[in-house]
Amino acid sequence: MGWNRSPFIKSTSYDIPIIARVEEYSEVCEAIGGWDRIMAITAPIGHGKTTFMNQLIMQKPDGIEYIVGFNAYENIEGVMKRIMDALPIYKRIFIDKSDKTGFGESLQKKIGSSRILLIFDEAQDYEYELFRWLRILNDRANNVFMIFLGLSGLEDKIVSEASFRDRKSKSIRLRPFPFEDLEELINKRIEWAGGKPPRPFTKKGLSRLCESCNHVPRRLLENAQKTVLEACKEGIYDIDEEFVERVLGYSEDIATDQQADDKDIVSRDYGMLSDGTYYDFMGDLSPTQQDIVCHLRTHESLSVSELSQMLKKDIRSIGSLIRKLRGLNKNEVKRKPNVPYPVIIRNGKETRCGRLQYVYSLSDNARRMLAKA
Repeated sequence: MGWNRSPFIKSTSYDIPIIARVEEYSEVCEAIGGWDRIMAITAPIGHGKTTFMNQLIMQKPDGIEYIVGFNAYENIEGVMKRIMDALPIYKRIFIDKSDKTGFGESLQKKIGSSRILLIFDEAQDYEYELFRWLRILNDRANNVFMIFLGLSGLEDKIVSEASFRDRKSKSIRLRPFPFEDLEELINKRIEWAGGKPPRPFTKKGLSRLCESCNHVPRRLLENAQKTVLEACKEGIYDIDEEFVERVLGYSEDIATDQQADDKDIVSRDYGMLSDGTYYDFMGDLSPTQQDIVCHLRTHESLSVSELSQMLKKDIRSIGSLIRKLRGLNKNEVKRKPNVPYPVIIRNGKETRCGRLQYVYSLSDNARRMLAKA
């Protein structure tokens, strides 16, 4: 390929090309300008929270002079040290880092009218002790702004901390990237690795690759790596739509579901009629299953509890229908050959309705068939 490295490595290094989030960045700048000092930014796993933090660090929001990013393993002492290290050495003098309570007041004296932005990634994993200390810092340092990045449950954690409940002034949810931005990301990555984009992908091959990830950047990189490796094994240097479909295709969604064991359904061409059109598989589903699919068309992911509340039905019955939609019932699969099992896939655990539980989204195949039907 002429690359000096893999373009699709998963890394948070600042030198790797990213796609800037324009709308969310503008919201952050506007919030800071309006003196909203505590912001919560949420997104599911793999949607670019850490990348957005890097964007903010590399491109300071308007009015911010100092900026510090933190990961999910910082304690109070570590946060204090990182804040001090971000300041010029002459401003660090006489800040007593042993006085946790008075640190905010000392920091405010040193930064004066300058503003400092603290960004906490994976904030749902922080201890409540740190949140309580940050509340004190917020009260005693008027020019300190904070952004908390995390999964959906982050909002619940912040609200449950009484001292933060009334101080959080802005909530932002990262939007899914459109396919055009995902294509730009792949092209930038290939160029960064020394290649000539979109090679080895054809235009249609690149489009199909971006469709396969359900708007999730991390999954896009995984799919790109998988496709290119297979192409190299087979000596193929023009990756078209058919090749991407063959490598990822229907087996991709099944592979993500550890409990799906019906390997025969991988090779079936779901829903394709003799005239090349697609079958409307929704008619084969029960009314409640249709409602589940409709809700997942308008939501990125949902848990069983959330679906139960939306549909006003028992959790057990919803769970049973979800198992069927995932293709885990072999008899159901055989009875309904036109349904693109798995219709929905499991995307790991997130905090929903106050507790950690599995979340689900529509499979790539189901989305494509719904769009084409």
